[in-house]
Amino acid sequence: MVLLISAIGILLFAATGANVESSMHACSLLTADEVGTALGDKASPPHENNVIIDKGPSKGETMRTCTWRVGGQGMVSLNVIRAPKDAKPGTALLHQAFETLKSQGWKEERKQLGSVTCVLMTPPSGQDKLPISTGCLGEAKERGLSIGAMGKKAVPIEQIKPLFDKAVARLQ
Repeated sequence: MVLLISAIGILLFAATGANVESSMHACSLLTADEVGTALGDKASPPHENNVIIDKGPSKGETMRTCTWRVGGQGMVSLNVIRAPKDAKPGTALLHQAFETLKSQGWKEERKQLGSVTCVLMTPPSGQDKLPISTGCLGEAKERGLSIGAMGKKAVPIEQIKPLFDKAVARLQ
């Protein structure tokens, strides 16, 4: 399963046709120590990547990503793209994705923290192979950001939101 929050971040922000300037480095927004401390385990060195959107209205656009492995069974992903001019199409896709998961038995804990939406999604009972996903997404400094954690253990929203805030503080 693809990291749920990353996929939703792509749906929400990439559907707008915006591109983040080539000088942006997503991994410059958080350190491995900050990620590891937030999740209570050692984080690997970061891995930076650029995701080229291959279909839809944003075909050919780039989203900057950074991932860290955390402990033996988890990972964190940070995604950055220029903020959409109109977030309504992405918001509709986001809502649809969460409703689909909930109809399949996933449990949702959602918190709206100002303009940032944070969600913890727990798979249906008996689906132990599916990861628990927690993530926050929002806009700041003309950019869309999403950060998510995925693994065997639930990561409370209160541990992910400060990472989102640190990344926003470092945006230029």
